[in-house]
Amino acid sequence: MARIPYPERSAEALDKLPTPLNAFRMFSHAPELTGPAIELGLGVLGSSLPVRLRELVVMAVAARTDCAYGIVQHRPIAEHAGLTVDQLAAVVELRPEDGEFDAVESTLLTATEELLTQHTLTDATLGTLREHLTDRQVVELITTVGYYTMLAGLLNGLGVDIDPVGEQYVGLGRHPED
Repeated sequence: MARIPYPERSAEALDKLPTPLNAFRMFSHAPELTGPAIELGLGVLGSSLPVRLRELVVMAVAARTDCAYGIVQHRPIAEHAGLTVDQLAAVVELRPEDGEFDAVESTLLTATEELLTQHTLTDATLGTLREHLTDRQVVELITTVGYYTMLAGLLNGLGVDIDPVGEQYVGLGRHPED
């Protein structure tokens, strides 16, 4: 149960979503922030990062921030994007070395860890990212980590009730090159 009540009226910005998620219903306490938060989230979902890589990062942030909401909400999206049950278990259980990740995936997991613990990237990690991603995608990766970290603070801090509707977001923001 949420630690504060959801507002009686949700912000109009929720109409942009396939379903009104509790995360953004709670955001509706701050209507000036709700629309921009949704827009940034939709931007992250529509970034040029391949969906599989984006969802790997989202799941890693959710695991590292102990955000059950994020894990439950994004698991079906991550599975649909091609992450295996074993890979997701390795990420969620904070043992990525046990997952069978390729070099790019491993580097994204390292980058996520560095951003969450050091709030920066080492030169080595940034160099490896730039070997595999465009500069645009590096910025999108960092923004993805930041966005989902911010959401985890709201979700965890206020005990937002988990929405079991992640499957309604499968394919949202998918690009033809994915």
